[in-house]
Amino acid sequence: MALVLNTNSYVSIADADTYFETRIDSANWVATSDEIKEQALVTATLLIDDSAWIGSAVSSSQALAWPRNNAIYNDDRLGLQVTIAKTETPSRVKTAVYEQALHLIDNEDVLMGQSQTFESISVGSISISDSNGDTTRIPMKPATALKSIRPLVRRGSAGQSASWWRAN
Repeated sequence: MALVLNTNSYVSIADADTYFETRIDSANWVATSDEIKEQALVTATLLIDDSAWIGSAVSSSQALAWPRNNAIYNDDRLGLQVTIAKTETPSRVKTAVYEQALHLIDNEDVLMGQSQTFESISVGSISISDSNGDTTRIPMKPATALKSIRPLVRRGSAGQSASWWRAN
């Protein structure tokens, strides 16, 4: 199935290309074919969409989790409570999709549970090799995507925000 905006992707290839024009370390995105970009955006939307979002879906028949009713969150950067219109997909969700798509392109085997291994890497007198089969684990979702959507994801019991702390 091809990319269909707001059906299987929150963003278009053109939206993503615009986002990556000013982002550092996006050379792999720029060098990728439109077919692979489309697949990455659809897959990224699928992965990001599977979150415990604040609010509730506007319609039981909508294909994606956004837009949502009663989507209100505290934005620490602004110091405000933000209400998202029930016709809107937040830019935070779109940013997470861009970042997830790039992560999929940069780490092509991440969905298969594969890991990157080191055969031998040397920089000056520093050397790393993979003589005993150790691997480096690549997370399914990158920190850049998770950080973007953090305020929009429910935490705690009954969907209420909860901050945990420990007294020493």
